[in-house]
Amino acid sequence: MASNNSQDSRQSLTNELIRSAAILDAYRCLPATDGNLSARLDQETILITKSGIEKRGLAESSFAAVKLNDSNPPDVSSEWPMHRAIYRTRADVDCVLHAHPPYLTSFAVSNRTPDVRLLAETSELIGDIASVPFVSPGSSALAEALLAASMTAAVYLLANHGAVSVGRTVAEALHRMERAEFLAQVAFQAACMRDGIPITDASISSFSGHHADPGR
Repeated sequence: MASNNSQDSRQSLTNELIRSAAILDAYRCLPATDGNLSARLDQETILITKSGIEKRGLAESSFAAVKLNDSNPPDVSSEWPMHRAIYRTRADVDCVLHAHPPYLTSFAVSNRTPDVRLLAETSELIGDIASVPFVSPGSSALAEALLAASMTAAVYLLANHGAVSVGRTVAEALHRMERAEFLAQVAFQAACMRDGIPITDASISSFSGHHADPGR
């Protein structure tokens, strides 16, 4: 029975990650073979996309189950060091999504972060967006720089690279990436009209708890 439960859990996570990839691809966040997705199967095992594959047509065979104590597993995403470091350091994270959303990446290459206070939903539901200085993709140094930037952020912008969202569930990580990308698009377009006006902290406090996200 335990084996069947484990198999069911893996299938469920696989389906959630495949769905997330399809949604992110629809937003043009996963060009060519870019991006990687993972989720925690248990405290010691991570389900992660394999290397060099398009994310728009993922299948069960597109994923590998990797032990956290394996620093250099074969055939998995080159960003395994970053995923591994996040899971080993942040007990609050059970899913990591790395993508290249156009608007968030535009902020990343400009070394800027969009102000979450521009939108009511993002001010309440996303959490912090952290900026990470450029470090070579796929390196252990990138993982170290990301965690040095913030140990609590919900979204990380990797300079000259892309974005990472984390969550307690696949849905939460996905919603954070979606909302952050929409926020970045709004901020970018508002800048064409002499910038948007953030909601005040007092106003944010007044509607705290009004918005809910079932993915959390």
